[in-house]
Amino acid sequence: MQETKITAKALRFWIKKKGLTQAALAERAGLAQNYISQIHTGTRPGSVDVLQKIAVALDLSLPEFFACRDDAQPDIVFIERLKARPRAGNGGLETDPDTAGYYSFHSSFIARKHGDETSMRLFEVAGDSMSPTLADGDMILVNLRDKDVRSGYIYLVRMEDELMVKRLENRPGGILLIRSDNPDYEDLSVRKNDEGADVEVLGRMVWSCREY
Repeated sequence: MQETKITAKALRFWIKKKGLTQAALAERAGLAQNYISQIHTGTRPGSVDVLQKIAVALDLSLPEFFACRDDAQPDIVFIERLKARPRAGNGGLETDPDTAGYYSFHSSFIARKHGDETSMRLFEVAGDSMSPTLADGDMILVNLRDKDVRSGYIYLVRMEDELMVKRLENRPGGILLIRSDNPDYEDLSVRKNDEGADVEVLGRMVWSCREY
């Protein structure tokens, strides 16, 4: 698989750059040396959890682990995370527009999602209305340039003074259906050309991350 080759190449790159042996890395990561060797040779892909352990042992983030080039300069961009917490359920909502920090992503991934550091923003989801797709506390990456609604995709939406993460669908008659993946929540519908409907599509979710 191509992913296995990419992982093996990245591991070989960083072991050499950090001046480590496979045994030393295995000890740092709390993994069997044989496991490291299999990833190193490309015979085993390695799970996300294992790759995260390897990245931490190398003093890297996971995006930095894969962002390796022959000139030893990681090809990464830094995406702003905002303090605002879009609602995926009932309850309080933080709408603070200030920066909460920055996360690194491989530039090729951001380009593949048709964005850059000026159009991409990270948010932490609040609530459970998008469960099981999104859980409370999940991180999402939103392309603020991608506002044209395509049915079935998840978008960041502003309704009056609230931010929401919802799945949107275009319906006949200019109706926009605002849906939750959690069946315990009712769908909402608005007419797109209704000036009284204070709804704005801010961008499409292109990536999500969940911690365990």
